[in-house]
Amino acid sequence: MLMQWILEAVKWQLLLQRFINLPIAKSLMMIFTGISFSIATPNRFGEFVGRILHLPHDLRLQATGYTFVGNFAQLVVTCIAGSIGLQLIALNHFSDTLPKIEVLVLMLKWVAPIFTLLFFFIYFKAGLFFSWVAQIKILQRWQDKLVQLSALSPVLLTKVLFYSLLRYAIIVVQYWLIFKVIGVEVDLEKTCIAISIMLFVLSLVPTISLVELGLRWQISILVFAPFTVNVFGLTMGVTLIWLLNMILPAGIGALLMLTYRYSEK
Repeated sequence: MLMQWILEAVKWQLLLQRFINLPIAKSLMMIFTGISFSIATPNRFGEFVGRILHLPHDLRLQATGYTFVGNFAQLVVTCIAGSIGLQLIALNHFSDTLPKIEVLVLMLKWVAPIFTLLFFFIYFKAGLFFSWVAQIKILQRWQDKLVQLSALSPVLLTKVLFYSLLRYAIIVVQYWLIFKVIGVEVDLEKTCIAISIMLFVLSLVPTISLVELGLRWQISILVFAPFTVNVFGLTMGVTLIWLLNMILPAGIGALLMLTYRYSEK
């Protein structure tokens, strides 16, 4: 659990390095606080609130933009992996063993690459987006800060994407290790295929982290159907990952936030 969030903290450091020298411990604290805010919002939309809480007021607008850039990089990686997973499912005819969702798998097989290419293009053109936003009349008072956001370099964006890929790989390995401990006999390759599809679907469906566990169960049972019938093991594994990766960090973030507010008084 800790390693993937450390990688997210490194991404946050990279994005803010032009404005502030952020120690890894403080960056990690901001990540956990962001999770505590995001857990009750659709697709973790409120994450930026917790992250910028620990920053000076004059940096909060830029930090909000960089939060979306970092999250978008993770979405790009999720779409790439999901596209590959769907292609492998179809190529190996695993979709034949999924009669309930065979049409959905075939549809996503073509939709996923389109989303991937679109998001990939948008991600590397983020500077143009912020330049356009800076021209909106009601946002003129923050124009100088928004223009700073448009200076995102391809090198920086590539680094952030790389750390997003590493984080994604750790998440998949987490699932595989938890399944092995529980006794779900699925090898790493098949775990990668199934989890990539599950995470891709979750990224497209508006969900609230606090109550999405049931949806995770349903999707995992469907995508792992060609590989295992151990439904109990799957739901146990998915629950443990959800607790370790979302609920525990959110609890830590809530405690850090209370400590921060107390120290400010």
